[in-house]
Amino acid sequence: MLNDYFQHQAELSDLECDLRCPNDCSAPGCWMADVIVEVTFVDLIRLSKALTTRVSHLFSQYCQLGLITCEDNLRYKRLAIKMKKPCPFLSENRCMVHDSKPLSCILFPEIYQVKGLLPQLSQKPIFNSFPCLKKPIAISENRNHALKKLRRMSIQEQALSHDYLFGVPSFIVCAKPLKKKLRRSHPKKNLFSLKDYDTILNKTLKASGFLESVFEKISRLDTMAGMKHIIEKLNDRVMMTHLVEKMVRPGVVHKLERHHIKKLKRSLLSPAIYFM
Repeated sequence: MLNDYFQHQAELSDLECDLRCPNDCSAPGCWMADVIVEVTFVDLIRLSKALTTRVSHLFSQYCQLGLITCEDNLRYKRLAIKMKKPCPFLSENRCMVHDSKPLSCILFPEIYQVKGLLPQLSQKPIFNSFPCLKKPIAISENRNHALKKLRRMSIQEQALSHDYLFGVPSFIVCAKPLKKKLRRSHPKKNLFSLKDYDTILNKTLKASGFLESVFEKISRLDTMAGMKHIIEKLNDRVMMTHLVEKMVRPGVVHKLERHHIKKLKRSLLSPAIYFM
């Protein structure tokens, strides 16, 4: 079942894919710290099978927990697993794990063409150095369908990954207390980057025991039984529909203060919390 799932993803990824990285591409998305590559534990399972290494090793060596800004409401941020930058699998501007790379990498940038968002994306300053965004991407009808299927799989994997690791399909954090701490630590600084937020976030998560709990759960995926159990959940359509609904309409906000994580009930409906 596990191999069948990943084989299906591989077939969808390759289906009529005409996108090729230009020779002059410096792989900015792989090394720029401001370009976040979000991964799930399903991505890590796929990588572990390709590299014959433990999931927990991949997580501890190549990933970090961090925050992603909620585009339509800057008061909130979302907890995610991020690939460390520069990407450890980048060699001479090429991906060494191309056939088993995270779904977020596979979908970029074609999914933005499918959604009609490529022009807006290409106009953002951070993406000025991306040659693949300079012109429209040709996508066949079959490729379009494949990308949409991969996108649905990615959303489901994200919802299950977060629910398994964090206890909720979407771990929303109120940024206000974190910003107050940053201002106290850096009184002369007005703007704070996600890296600043991540530093203070991880201190709180470590002190609360949250990080230890996450790593313990990741370690369970080092066994074949643990991996198969996760894939079985992905194939449970009723459960996955419920998790995705809870992910896009989170009802809880987490407030991080000192060494504690408090849960606050909030009704956060789209587009108040928007995930690209």
